[in-house]
Amino acid sequence: MRVTRWAVTVLTASLAGAMVVTVPSVAEPDPPPEPVTAGAMPAPQTDGTVFAITIVGDTVFAGGRFDTARPYGEEPGGPGEVERQNLLAFDLHTGRLLDWSPEVDGTEFSSSNDDLAAWCTGTGEDRWVCDSVFDIEADPSGETLYVGGDFDRIDGQWRSRVAAFDIADGNLQPFDPAADGRVRSVSATADSVYFGGDFGTVGGSERARLAAVDTGGELLEWSPRADREVWSLLAVPELDRVVLGGRFGTVNGADRQGMTAVDATEGDLVPWEAEVPGGGEAVTDIVTDGSGTAWLSAFDFGSGSVRFEGRMAADIATGRARWWDGCYGDSFGAAVAGGVLYSVSHAHDCEASGAVPEEGSDFRYFRLLAQTADARGTAQRDHNHVEEGDPVPEVLPWFPNTNSGPADSYFQQGTWAIDTDGRYVVVGGEFTGVNTHSRDSRQQQSLARFGARGVDGAVDNGPQFPFPAPRLSRTFPIFGSPVIRWDATWNAQNGEMTYQVMREGTDEPIHEVTVESRPWDRPEQRFVDRDARSGTYWIRVVDGDGQVLRSPSSSL
Repeated sequence: MRVTRWAVTVLTASLAGAMVVTVPSVAEPDPPPEPVTAGAMPAPQTDGTVFAITIVGDTVFAGGRFDTARPYGEEPGGPGEVERQNLLAFDLHTGRLLDWSPEVDGTEFSSSNDDLAAWCTGTGEDRWVCDSVFDIEADPSGETLYVGGDFDRIDGQWRSRVAAFDIADGNLQPFDPAADGRVRSVSATADSVYFGGDFGTVGGSERARLAAVDTGGELLEWSPRADREVWSLLAVPELDRVVLGGRFGTVNGADRQGMTAVDATEGDLVPWEAEVPGGGEAVTDIVTDGSGTAWLSAFDFGSGSVRFEGRMAADIATGRARWWDGCYGDSFGAAVAGGVLYSVSHAHDCEASGAVPEEGSDFRYFRLLAQTADARGTAQRDHNHVEEGDPVPEVLPWFPNTNSGPADSYFQQGTWAIDTDGRYVVVGGEFTGVNTHSRDSRQQQSLARFGARGVDGAVDNGPQFPFPAPRLSRTFPIFGSPVIRWDATWNAQNGEMTYQVMREGTDEPIHEVTVESRPWDRPEQRFVDRDARSGTYWIRVVDGDGQVLRSPSSSL
């Protein structure tokens, strides 16, 4: 029998004193986590591209392809510019550049392969130097810093594609495994260092794009084989697994496109259930927060309309997918803390998650994105490789942005690297401007820093321009009441804002409404001023952080 709420109320009243009827309450869902603020804080700048970032305690280490660094706000060639060759460090809390300045070099060579222009520097006709840093990772103790890339010398000493530094004093360590080709990713445990890339030997021994050494740099027997470049790996010693991502099609001779996992001791394949949907995807980054979940990002190199380019979450122990976001737009890095997954990409269509639609004049690339680390809903329709009813994360209101980089950039990707400790988010790339579509727009090259609310110096980036004057009409053509219409604006760090209708001659708002909006969804609002026949009106918008924006006025 179905009992209505009215019937339950009557039944409870009639039996008062005889029995107590308890109606179960429905628990409210947990509120979504709160990302950091969206205004850029002071950070150093470089003259090139930052491909790798890691936060270790109070220090940010950045690596990439650059020759100089300069303070926040300084133009290239300014008096504060200093040499920094592909590695630098700065203070997490102040953005101040630190003295650490190893010289990272590569040996000039000849090649007619024009694809080298993507990652290397041309020095003449078919002459190249490849010396970029692609990954920086600390060991679990925070004492040793490992770097991987294209370089073959550091501070004049031979270090072929992978090296280690003492974090306390910044000195180069004797660690020297010597890979014969690019090292793209490094992951360290307490006693082992795993790395992947596009090499064929390590220390003279055959290793097909994957290798492991002990903390002294001695080669271990671990030797899984990938047929193409490994872009990312994550060692999870408590599960005796290493999760792999890259452009490969096979691992250990078995079909494993883009992602899989292997045993951390023997290198054998272990069960991994998730599969890329298109077959032409490369997993670019793999991160975890120690909860047993890994988050993966990817780009596509030719799968067609159905492809994995966004982010997904997987159970590390089984490889079972927890969610896919179904977004389009190549993604190159991710970081997770406090229930928020931050990423760098050029996301442009996340309709599966009900966000970032690709339509009309609102089309744009979202080069920085924040999502819930867990699934918060289900897809409302089939989109990309996500089907209706599949679990999806929520895209959170955090919309700082960057430009794509210099006009002569090979990639025009904008953002390449990201890390967070929960209170700060640090971003690296090839961009030359931050918040370029935003009220907080400023020139800033290759590094940006954002802080959580309460962090000293955090910069709010709230209600956004353009916010035009309200549109006025009447309820009747001549003598009707004024009708005030306006479109909600958007906010770079808040989902809801309060809109106050102001009329000249009154000190307080004559109307107030709180509205949810996003950059792609700014619903029209309407209010009828029945206490007046004419007037001058404007709209004041206030967000949860106290940021205020006023529209221009309109008169009727």
